[in-house]
Formats: sequence, C-alpha cells, structure tokens
Amino acid sequence: MKTCPRLLCLALAAAFALTACGGPQLLEITLPAAPLELATGETAALETGFVYDGETPENARPEVTYTSSDEAVATVDETGAVTALAEGEATITAAVGDLRAAQDVVVTIPVESLTAESLSLHLADGPARLAYTVVPENFSGALSFACENEQIAAVDATGSVTPATPGDTRVTITAPNGLTATAAVHVWDGPKELTLTAGKTEVTEGSGTQIAVADENGSEVDAETLTWRSSDEGIAVVSNGWVDIVGTGEATITASTEYGVEASVTLTGAARPAPTAPPAAGSGAEAASGGGETAQGGGSEGLNEWSSQGHGYFTTYGDGTAFELQNQVRAANGAAPLTWDNGLGDLAVARCQQIAVDFSHNGAQSAENIAVGFGDASSVIAAWQGSPGHFGNMISGSYTVGAIAHMYDGDGCHYWVAVFR
Repeated sequence: MKTCPRLLCLALAAAFALTACGGPQLLEITLPAAPLELATGETAALETGFVYDGETPENARPEVTYTSSDEAVATVDETGAVTALAEGEATITAAVGDLRAAQDVVVTIPVESLTAESLSLHLADGPARLAYTVVPENFSGALSFACENEQIAAVDATGSVTPATPGDTRVTITAPNGLTATAAVHVWDGPKELTLTAGKTEVTEGSGTQIAVADENGSEVDAETLTWRSSDEGIAVVSNGWVDIVGTGEATITASTEYGVEASVTLTGAARPAPTAPPAAGSGAEAASGGGETAQGGGSEGLNEWSSQGHGYFTTYGDGTAFELQNQVRAANGAAPLTWDNGLGDLAVARCQQIAVDFSHNGAQSAENIAVGFGDASSVIAAWQGSPGHFGNMISGSYTVGAIAHMYDGDGCHYWVAVFR
C-alpha cells in the first residue's frame, strides 16, 4: 500500500503538537498565609507562587486574574500590586482557570509620630506597661517592642516590661511604617522610702545623737549603706547616722540610697550652758577607773591640781569612734557588739561632768569605766583594755547596750565615761 506524502506530513504535525502539550501542568496557585499589613497610601506586590506537576517551566508566568473583596479598602491591579486606600480588611484572590489562592490584607492608618516615656521599675514591683503616644490617636495597627538588654528587663508584645536585675537598658517601639521611639528603662532595688528618727532633735553643742533609719515597712536600714550629708557642717557633722553638734542653730541631716531614695531630719544645736562650778581635770596626769580599779595613777591628785587653774567652758559629746573601737575589742574576745543607747549616752555625758569635780564612781547609775587625761579614743580604749577591771566590763557578755562620752576643753583636758547595761 502506498502512503500519501500529504497524509504523512499531517501525522507528523499532529505528533509534534502532542509532544509540545505534554509538558508540566499547573497544579496550584499560592499566596502567603500571613496577612499583608499596609498603611493607607502604601502599595505592595503580592508574592504569588505556582506549583507544577513537574519541573517548573523556565519563565513560567501563567495569566493570573486578581480581585479584591473590598476595593474601598484595597485595590489590586493585573500584576498583583495591592494599594491600601482606607483602614479595614479585604481579601485578595488570585485565579488561573479553576485554580484559586487568597490572602487577607489589613490596612491601618499610618503612624505620623511615636514617642515613649522613660520607665523606672523597682525590682520587687513586677511588670509595668510602657507609656507611649501614637499620632494619630485612632491608629489601630500593631506595634512591636524590643529590649536592648534582656538580662536587666524583658518586654512582651503588649509593651509590658518585667524587671530582672538592677541596671539601665532601653526598649525600642517600632510602628508598621518603620517609625521608632526609644524609652530608657531603669531597674533599681533597696528601700522605696526612708524615715529618719533622731534620738534627740535639740542637742547641746558639744554633744551628739544617733539617727535611726527605717524603710517603708518599718524595718531597720543599715546606716552604713547610706550616703549622709549635713546642710551646715558648722552646726552638725554626720557620719553613718551619728551626728556631732559642733555649733548652734538648725541643720538638716539627709540620708540617701544609691538609687536616690532619701529622707531628712532637722536638728537644732543648742548653746552650752555656763557651768555652775569650774570643771576640773588632770594636768597631764592620766587615770582610768572602772570596776573599782585604777588603771593608771595620778587620778585625784591630777584633778585637784587642774581645778585650781580655773578652766572655763567644756565640750561633751557621745564618742562613736571609741564605742566602735570597744566593739572591736569585744568581737576579738568573742563577745557580741553592744548597741548604742541614747539614754545611756545622756547618762555618760552627765557622768563626765560629775567626774570632773569628783573623779570616782560616786553617782554611778550603771556599770561604768571612767578615765581622765587620755587625748583620743584609741588611747583610752587601750588603757581600759590593759586593766583587768575595765577589760572585764568591756567584754562582758551580760551587757547588750552601752554608750561612751568624752568631755574636753580647749586646754587639752579630757574625761571619758563608758557605761554598760
């Protein structure tokens, strides 16, 4: 049978057409699952994807039809470019034949300005929200929050900040259109409030008083952890809560924590009264008496010799340095430290004035050590430490409170009284 050349040509053409149509077939159109977020006036291109049953053809770009569910909110052109027109939500659909894909579009009002306030957080307070301002006020989009140092504080998606450790860091707020604002975050610890209570608010010049410190719960605060200052050091000098009154008039004593919490108390320095009788003291003789013993000789003789010289005004004050040195002696010998007692401090001051006239234990109202002639705290403590009777008082475990007073005049005459209870 002879084949017609024309028919053969047609068959070959048909075979060629079948081969050309047998390439990979489009199975699916894809769009991102997450909503596309735009501010009004912004435009963005849809990320349309295509899935084939084989290798994707080179430069594959089927003809896609795009539609918007609400063109008052967002429109889409033939290339998949979406333009946001008004606040709201719309769904964009991409179609190729019977295949469909959709993506939601969320349109927000754009942020014109964004500001944030600094935040101070106490470590014990727990989370607190950042204060920030968005313009326009009817902005309804989502802001994002990020903390610079999460070891100090952490921030969640709502802008709530949780303190972690004392320090300083920053939180950055970012609007959908890229506008940012930064808030300083300060995390602190310790007392939130301080209350200062002076043993006496009116103190005679040459004397002193202790200031007690409590926090917002009424708990005692260690005075050594605070920074102290006096408004007038010509009237009052303060160290770790102990105030020496060195002049007359009013002075304000202030204590503050390392985080800036502070409180104050005002003290009045009163003029010293003129003595009713000339005080007496030893002229260079050094004597100490306690527990019925004399630590060094020359006590009463030195007093009589000095009193004949007719010395005038004297200065008496509670001596915190000597008291601390005495507590160091107690600690070295296994005894608990004594606590300063303002009432005993007043007693020690009064006894100083009495022993200037009668250097003896006459008039003692508690266990005491007395001394005359020692010019500083370390020397009188060393003298008492070297005398068995005095030393026994210093380290006795039966005493829990005490005070030490020092009286002197401008001519170098010194009297010391330590009382125990």
